[in-house]
Order: sequence, then C-alpha cells, then structure tokens
Amino acid sequence: MKYALIFILFQASSLMASVIGISTHPLNDEARVFSAEMTGYMSQRNEMGAGLRYTQEVDRHRILDFTASGGQDSRGLTLGTGMDFELLSEDVSQPRISLKPYVQYQKFEEETSNLIGAAPTIRKGFSVHGQEFFPYLAIPSGMKIDSTTDEFVYYASATFGMSLPFPGANNDKVLLSVEGNKDMGSTSDYVGCLVSWVWK
Repeated sequence: MKYALIFILFQASSLMASVIGISTHPLNDEARVFSAEMTGYMSQRNEMGAGLRYTQEVDRHRILDFTASGGQDSRGLTLGTGMDFELLSEDVSQPRISLKPYVQYQKFEEETSNLIGAAPTIRKGFSVHGQEFFPYLAIPSGMKIDSTTDEFVYYASATFGMSLPFPGANNDKVLLSVEGNKDMGSTSDYVGCLVSWVWK
C-alpha cells in the first residue's frame, strides 16, 4: 500500500505557521484587515519568519483569511487559508466559541507538505482602564500529508494569544496581536506578533 497512515499524536509538523491570526478579534461588519506578521521559532533551529495576512468578515458569524509567509534558511514558503465559524457568541456571562477549519501548504528545507486541520477556539474579552483585551486559546490539529514519504501524520498544538486595539492609536483601526504556540511534538514552538490595519 503506497500511503501509510500514521496515528502518532506527538509527530507534529516541522513548520507550523500561525493559524489563528486575528480571526477571533471582534471586527466591524464586512471589515477587511491587512496584517504584517513576525514570528520567532524556538525549536529545532532558532530562526525568524515574516508574513502577510488578509482577513475579511464574511458575515457576523464567519471570518475568512489568507496568509503567506517565509523565513530564514530552512523555513521556506507557507501558504494558507481558513474560515472561523462562530458557534457561540460572547456576552457578559459567556465566552465566544468558534471552530476554524484551515489548509496550509508548507516548504521546509527540501520537503513540502500539505496540512488539513481545524482549530476549536475560545475567547473572552475584558477591559482595563478603557483598554480592551481579547485573549484566546485554540487547539489546532489535523493531518499533515508529506509529499516526500507519502505519509499521513497526525499533529496537534496549543495556541495562546491575545488581540487588542493598538495602545495609543486612539481608534480601532490599528490592532496588535501576540501569539504563542506549543507544538505537542516539540518540533516547532513559536511566538509571533501581528500589526493589523482595518478598513471596510
């Protein structure tokens, strides 16, 4: 059989680009967002990455995004898209819960792979002295299809992040996001920062 199916939880992908971005941030109706992203990888090799992301609110309960990124040395091109589906709206007494299916194409050294997965996410906003914060927790997981070995590998990670209006900007048109990811395979942990510009 040409394709081997490997169900080992802790064999995660070699390169895990940001999945969530600002797709959990409360946006205005039909908002369009352009983001610049910097990522520092802390496992395997200490390398830096950078990327661009476009996010659009399709309707009140769906947010679509596209991303392209690259990095130093071993970290090649990553392309991806996903859509965040709101399952439970946030209010005073409950958090926002959503599910974000996504696909990614990744090039790591000479290897290429495709990732198909979904990220259940929970977010609860709060305010301190008028500054809003929107922390979230997500569990991206799915299947990596390795083009070199024709293997299917299950992967999972835990993502912690927070988005907020940029401090000092005095509007909601510039956003700041920080995100950390713990790969359950301990192969590609990262911390990232996004600066986003919102328009309609």
